[in-house]
Amino acid sequence: MSLAFQNAESVKQALFEELQNLLSSETNVRQSAEQRMKQLEFTEGYGVYLSELIMNQSFDLPLRQIACIMLTRYVENHWGECDEEGNPNEASLGGVATEQAKRTIRNILPNGLYDPNSKIRLSVAHTISTIAATDWPGVWTELFDIIIKCLGGNEDSIHGAMQILQDFSYDDKQIKELGPVIISEVYRIFESEQNYSIKTRTSAIKILKPLFLSISMNIMDKQEQASMMNSILTNFMDKLMHYLSMNSAAASNFMLRTEIVKILTFLVTETPKFIQPYMERILPIIWQLLTQIADTYVKVTINQTEPSPFPVADADDEDELTNFSTMIIQIMEFIQCIIVAGKFRSTIKNVLTDLIYIMIVYIQVPMEKIEDWNEDPEKFVEDEDDGGVELTIRISGQDVLVALNDELGAKVLPALQEALGRHMNVAEAEKSAGNVNWWKIQEACMVAVHAYNELILESEDQFDLLNYLTLVRNWLNHQECPHLVGRALWTLSTYSKSKLFNPQMLEEILNVTLQSLQPDKDIVLKISAVRAIYGFVQAHEKSEVDKRALIQAKLPGFLDGIMAIIPGCKSSVMSMLLESLTTIITFDPSFAVQAQTKLTPLAIAVFLKYPEDPYMLEIVQDLIKALCQNPQCLQPLQEKFIPTLVSIINLQGEQANAAKQDIALDVLTTIVKYSQAPLPPALIENAFPAMIHCVLRSDDQAVMVAGGECLRAFIFVSPEQICSYKNGEGLNYTMQLTTMLLNPMNNEMTAGQIGRLVITIITKMGNMLGENVDLLLKAVISKMQLVECLKVIMSLVVVFAHLFLTQMDAVLNFLSTVPGPTGEPAMQFVFSNWLSKQTSFFGTYERKVTTMALCKLFEYGVTTQDSRITSITIKDLVENESNGNTARKTRSQSSANHQWVAMPALVKMFKLLINELDHLKEAKLADYETDSDDEEDPSSGAGDKPAGSSPPKPRYISDLYFNDDDDDNTDDDQLTQELLKDPLFQANMEENLTKFLQNFSSSEHFPMFVSHLSEAEKIVLKSIQVEVA
Repeated sequence: MSLAFQNAESVKQALFEELQNLLSSETNVRQSAEQRMKQLEFTEGYGVYLSELIMNQSFDLPLRQIACIMLTRYVENHWGECDEEGNPNEASLGGVATEQAKRTIRNILPNGLYDPNSKIRLSVAHTISTIAATDWPGVWTELFDIIIKCLGGNEDSIHGAMQILQDFSYDDKQIKELGPVIISEVYRIFESEQNYSIKTRTSAIKILKPLFLSISMNIMDKQEQASMMNSILTNFMDKLMHYLSMNSAAASNFMLRTEIVKILTFLVTETPKFIQPYMERILPIIWQLLTQIADTYVKVTINQTEPSPFPVADADDEDELTNFSTMIIQIMEFIQCIIVAGKFRSTIKNVLTDLIYIMIVYIQVPMEKIEDWNEDPEKFVEDEDDGGVELTIRISGQDVLVALNDELGAKVLPALQEALGRHMNVAEAEKSAGNVNWWKIQEACMVAVHAYNELILESEDQFDLLNYLTLVRNWLNHQECPHLVGRALWTLSTYSKSKLFNPQMLEEILNVTLQSLQPDKDIVLKISAVRAIYGFVQAHEKSEVDKRALIQAKLPGFLDGIMAIIPGCKSSVMSMLLESLTTIITFDPSFAVQAQTKLTPLAIAVFLKYPEDPYMLEIVQDLIKALCQNPQCLQPLQEKFIPTLVSIINLQGEQANAAKQDIALDVLTTIVKYSQAPLPPALIENAFPAMIHCVLRSDDQAVMVAGGECLRAFIFVSPEQICSYKNGEGLNYTMQLTTMLLNPMNNEMTAGQIGRLVITIITKMGNMLGENVDLLLKAVISKMQLVECLKVIMSLVVVFAHLFLTQMDAVLNFLSTVPGPTGEPAMQFVFSNWLSKQTSFFGTYERKVTTMALCKLFEYGVTTQDSRITSITIKDLVENESNGNTARKTRSQSSANHQWVAMPALVKMFKLLINELDHLKEAKLADYETDSDDEEDPSSGAGDKPAGSSPPKPRYISDLYFNDDDDDNTDDDQLTQELLKDPLFQANMEENLTKFLQNFSSSEHFPMFVSHLSEAEKIVLKSIQVEVA
């Protein structure tokens, strides 16, 4: 029984009623219940009553489940004043659970670990783990004893305890003391085949991964860590391998073996040196398992020539056939990790041909997939798109092939050739024997060859491409197998850039592609033909004239064929068709003029049909952009599209809310962005004022943001027309909209892109602005006062960073004379916001402009000793270097290891520049760095990695800022690209910073700045030959 709380019965009754209402099918009833529950959360007994309700097995399961959800939310929001990261928990304000309530809840919840329903056990375990993150071991000292008791109970309590342990985190002391106890219990359960079900024993195995992770993260002493890991593996490995090598009979359970392979995968990836002694025994078992079950997979899943031999599962369990497939996927992930890990890569080279051969077996199309694709072509496009939506055996097999390509390069090709030859022989024999599924292995071979497309084209001397393409051309004759013909077309298109393709061969294949678009053809074949068109066009963008002419001659037929597919197709198919059409009109601008009469209405129709599909809208805008960039298509598109957009933008009230005006503004932005000045009357006289009024009367954040970007496009393309619109009304409109976005009372995210808008206004309008410049900058400062979101702070700071680079004196005068929010000059306020956040800024332009501005400011401040800069100090959190322990710390330990200090702004700038140089050097190092394990093991095959393989992913935020492949660095943002063309930004950032710091080291002021540096910062300077004491 719980202790009595105030108004207990009335609160219990209200709680019970609102929980039932949360299960209602009526939206308004659920929403009302949500609001009422938020109020009830602040009553003292709320969490206790929920706990009691959950434990009461007489209530219906859905009611108990929703109570579990609400209790977890309550614990997350009201258990303490801070969240797990130590930040203030806003949801708890005024409503932290009382100690009495907490104690009662902690007493009640462990009973739920014995509940017969697994879903209740799972939810209760999660809630206990959430509480433990705060209360264990300090307050809830008996929790570990409760868990151990559960592990000694029945299968229900073992399952509940295991769920807690999966979420548990330990410090270095706890893992040493408690780890052996848990391991002992896990081993006892795992090996007790007679006493516990496979499901319970599988749960036990799942605990190993978080334990291994805790050991590797928290035990810093390498010898102690090795002793603990080796002790566990010595006990467990024989048993793990025993169950992994069990006969794959119908009675065997695959869930257990899947978890075993997961553990092995984790060890290979995270702690390879500990698993290395066992690999000679593990790999043959994995290989044997993969090859043994292939026959069953082909017969039961791929061809469905035999019924499933696996037992039907209970309602709460996964189907055993599903577990079988999951195990295969996990084995493939393990193999992929072996390929990538330099320490073990050499073991793969010994079985390379066999590995490729078996992967091709597994990537055949299952019968169920074929039925799904024929019934719904959407699924075909989604599944066969690069990467696919769902992780399947087919996708996993391709991932293994790609990993081989990435790690071994051209050395894979002879093995690929041999594997293909073996499959060809088998397929021909199957075909001769009348097997209707003979084509599947040929289709899978083409999928495999596609994985090595670029490699084969670069190394044609190591792969007999001519012979293979000849075979593929022959498959075009098998019209009774649309999936085979479709894959053949796609394969031929991707290799059509090869010199082996002569004009006659190309024309023959183009004709088959055109025929495959005929109305009577299978829809999967038609879609494959469209993919082939895309491949042909992409491959011949820079091809010789005669080949381009062959493709150009077929474009009208291709267009008609694609347009005929469009009626009735859904979003995924439509997206693919639009991408192909965009590629076609980009390939041949003269054909685009003919095609635009069909494509512009299509673009309008798709835009109106899919206003809430961001991916579709992006593709539509790519089509619009392609048409806009063609001078002969631009005017017709503007004439047809702009009236539609203006009519939507002019809607008001409820009609405006339903019309997705933000999307209309996005499309208008695209049209403006790719138009040429002077803009036509339809844009200046109609669209521009409609856009301004739409945004000014809207309270929709998305509309405001889209409007700001649209205004930026207008100003960028034709600033004079905007300023002169209606004798200066255009400038007034510009100021109204911009200051609205900067209004501190509006949602801060409305200013997410404001920095680029303000800079565009200042850059493009220049002297036309007059005193409006000061008004804009004051509005920027005003907005900065209440902003918390990093993206918005960065956007506002960038305005001043840009001005420091281009108008240093003017902006210094402005910031030193305008008061900040607390009365001091705004300079102090701006620098405090900027310098404390600089290391977290992102985006190519933003990062470059702020870093270069810091260089210029620092140089100016040190050289001139301008008191407006030298007098500024900021608060900075500095690590206390006296504590050298690098083990993971608790929240309180971490806090005690840092202290706030007042630091001169110039010193902070200096430290930021060193920090940036350090991260740039780290990023560069990562490009050339091979796995450290390769160096330890000369036989690992480290030299197999091809020169052109992808570098490791960046490890620092700043790595993304200057990465050449940064997604931000696209030609879609013309402003950014124009600004980045400034010679200031052309220099290599690492070289720039290195020279800057080296030059400063000879300054008389250098010793004073060095005295503020940490040891880590001094090491960075030493790495560029700067001597520091």
